[in-house]
Amino acid sequence: MTAHAATAGATEDLSSAVFMHPDWFESGWNFVLPKHQSFLLALFLSTAVRRGLSGTLEEVAEEVGADGLLDRLGGSLDAPVRWMEPDELGEDGEDAAQEEAAIRAEAEASRAACEEALRAAGLPLPTTVRGLAETMTALGIASRQDGIWVMPERLPLPEDVLTLPDGLRARLRELRHVQAVAPAEQALVAHLTDGLGHPAEVFTSIDRLARALGLTEDETRGGLQRLVDTGDVRLERGLPRVGTTPGDLASHERFHLVPDWDHFHAHRVFVHRA
Repeated sequence: MTAHAATAGATEDLSSAVFMHPDWFESGWNFVLPKHQSFLLALFLSTAVRRGLSGTLEEVAEEVGADGLLDRLGGSLDAPVRWMEPDELGEDGEDAAQEEAAIRAEAEASRAACEEALRAAGLPLPTTVRGLAETMTALGIASRQDGIWVMPERLPLPEDVLTLPDGLRARLRELRHVQAVAPAEQALVAHLTDGLGHPAEVFTSIDRLARALGLTEDETRGGLQRLVDTGDVRLERGLPRVGTTPGDLASHERFHLVPDWDHFHAHRVFVHRA
């Protein structure tokens, strides 16, 4: 079974469309593989799957590559694997030099972690775009069935198929946590913005807030904790008021939820339908 971001009707022309598997970022592979080229290859393979293409990578590249994806991957399947893109580097100046050093260090750390994991799994280290595509198929991200390219509805998780370094596993655990609390976080944001009109503060309790959101109390605590962690809100209780956390609050205990709207709007991206 395959799944993609768009669903085509019987007469829809897919010949020029580009698709991305909806599970790509949620799966976390962009933290494990070369992030830019693996993302582009995921686009490349997802598009091949969505169009129902068959054949070798070369044959698929001849059709999908015409959309510019192959150029962005390096120009050919034999282009070298890149762990850092040239446009990531800053301009001249002391701050730019420090930023460039940090980007290079992160890229090298990502490369070392990936190569260590692939060696432990007995997989070859990709040195070209073709090799990276073959690695992605070996990891179960894509495959061919009866010659036709397919991708699973839910991509395998990196930590389930590879033995990853502790630091990378911790990063993926944080990603999973953020994903788990995202619905509650979004519900809280909608409640504070659309529902209450950006209040200066809200005097409430966990159980009252959970009822207002249609969530469980545990879900509400998780969403609140995420907003606290990102600096978008702070929680206060008692007289004189002192800071607290969702985990320290009893279900019926009243507390002040105080949003930091300046921080909120400075660190979030909003999409408006035209």
